[in-house]
Order: sequence, then C-alpha cells, then structure tokens
Amino acid sequence: MIDTVLSDTETLIRFAIICGATLLFSYFFNLYLKRLILKKSGIIDNDPTNYVFFKHFATAVIYLFGFGWALLTLPIAKTYGHSLLAGAGVTTLIAGFASQQALSNIVGGIFILIFKPFRVNDYIEFQGKSGRVMEVNLHDTIIQDDAGNTIVIPNTLLSNGIITNIKKQP
Repeated sequence: MIDTVLSDTETLIRFAIICGATLLFSYFFNLYLKRLILKKSGIIDNDPTNYVFFKHFATAVIYLFGFGWALLTLPIAKTYGHSLLAGAGVTTLIAGFASQQALSNIVGGIFILIFKPFRVNDYIEFQGKSGRVMEVNLHDTIIQDDAGNTIVIPNTLLSNGIITNIKKQP
C-alpha cells in the first residue's frame, strides 16, 4: 500500500516538474526572443505582427511537446497518450503529403516576413520578371510590372530563388 502511494506521489511530482519546466522554458524562450533577437533588429518597434505570430507559434509548439511529455508520465494516460501521439503522427503525415505545396508556400511566406529580403513598395527582379511589390502574404507575393500587369509569385519560389532588390525602400 505504501509502495503504491509513494509511486503515485513520485509520478505526480514528475508530472508537476515537467509541466513547470515547460512553463519556465516557454517564458525564458519568449524573453530570449524578445530581448536578444528582436530588440537588436528593431522588428518589435517597426513591425510587431511578425514577432507576435512567431511568439505564439513557438509557445504552442513548446506547450504541445512539454505537456504531451508530462501526460505520458501518468500511468492512466500512458496508453491513451501513445495512441494519441501515434494517431497525431499518422494524421500529420497524411496532411503533410496532401498539402505539401500549400505548406511550402506558407513556410516561404513566413521566411519572407521574418528575413525581409524585400518589403512592400520595393522594386524587385525575380526570374526575369520585375516590378514593384504590392503585397506580401503567407501564400504568395504580388508585384506589378512597369506595364501595370499584376504578377503573382508563390512564396516557395521566392524563398528558394535569387531575388534582386533593385530599389529598396528605407
């Protein structure tokens, strides 16, 4: 009886430690992100949208892994946890194959928003096409050439190609 109580107490302590470590890691990661990376580059002051998006995404990933790991320490949730993780893995694999091009464009858009090789109103050249950047969204970038034609370029091509920023706006 005492062994069972001690075992349960040890399991709950392990669960609490992992949950606490997850919260602390998330907190310090967000501090690191804000102070060391973004303050130096001025992104928070100039364009907080990218910072907030990345912060929420990173926090969600940290919580998912941390609390998932904590649940696996509980004997009652271990079977369900493994089944849930296996099912999530298979679902993610299927969804990844089904939406590979769309996800590639979204990731390309995120890279463009983070690294900013160009901005709206910059004049760029890409694969023989040139024009003024009218809009940058997560899926594609829209430029307008000198003749007034609208050119839509998927972000996956832009993030993997060579871009010449001819007239960069200050």
